[in-house]
Amino acid sequence: MRKTRLLLLLFFGAALIWRPISLQAMDTEVDTIDELVSMFDESTCMDCHEEIHNQWAQSWHAQSVVSSLGSIHNFIEIGIKKEWETEVTKGHLLKCLDCHAPVINFASEKLAVEIADMIVTATKEKDTPAGEAAKKELAKLKVGCLSCHNLKALTVAPGWNGPREEGMIYGPHGEDAGDAHETLESIDMTRAAFCMQCHGIYTAADGETIQCNTLSGSYQNAYVAKGGSKTCQECHMDKGHYFPGGRDLDTVKQGIGFDVQINPYRHLPGQIKDVKDEKQWVPSAVVTVFIENRAGHRIPDG
Repeated sequence: MRKTRLLLLLFFGAALIWRPISLQAMDTEVDTIDELVSMFDESTCMDCHEEIHNQWAQSWHAQSVVSSLGSIHNFIEIGIKKEWETEVTKGHLLKCLDCHAPVINFASEKLAVEIADMIVTATKEKDTPAGEAAKKELAKLKVGCLSCHNLKALTVAPGWNGPREEGMIYGPHGEDAGDAHETLESIDMTRAAFCMQCHGIYTAADGETIQCNTLSGSYQNAYVAKGGSKTCQECHMDKGHYFPGGRDLDTVKQGIGFDVQINPYRHLPGQIKDVKDEKQWVPSAVVTVFIENRAGHRIPDG
């Protein structure tokens, strides 16, 4: 059964206007992407959080599937079909999409296989009508508001903070959101471990560990182990829900110290072109470049 929470807006004592923030039961499975999107309808979030929504819309979280089609395609075509010699299942696909689009947990087995086929089509048939149609449909899947503020809010230490409440919005401080929705505090959302669920070593339902990048490894083993204390959020949310990283010049400047020293000198005299028996001093320079890693992890990384 669909459960909803109502967003109430009162205008000078006039009529109440409501729109639902919709979250369905954990055991629900659907057969279309549109049904998946409607299960976790986030369109009402921007009514109160327009600035945050606009930041998020420019982030890679807002294109978490379509920006990674090549990698996911390779996992399907080379990893699953060629190396494992098996057909794609929902369990296989979740090894990528539980992070790239957590709503896939509520897809039926049939829909999960269809999504895998769309990913292959969008990659192999890029710039064709079929490929563009598949990409447009896949663009509906992303890391949205409720991916972090509900689905992943309590999964850093499963069971430790109790079960996820259907329809609940979790935040780092549990602020009172008034009539819009209830908000519970999830202290995990302030910690690096929250981001590391996906930006590091991911543990699949079958126990397999998957490491798509080494960010969390170098953060833990090189930065924290040597006394570093900043969290991912302190650097990567200084522009809010835009989540700036290596593609943002200001963030790169903060994370990398760069200094160049140039010492000019005169090299040995050399032959002047086209002038016989005449010499000239060759201008030369010694260039020394100093690069300092100020980030909390290795650079480059991804």
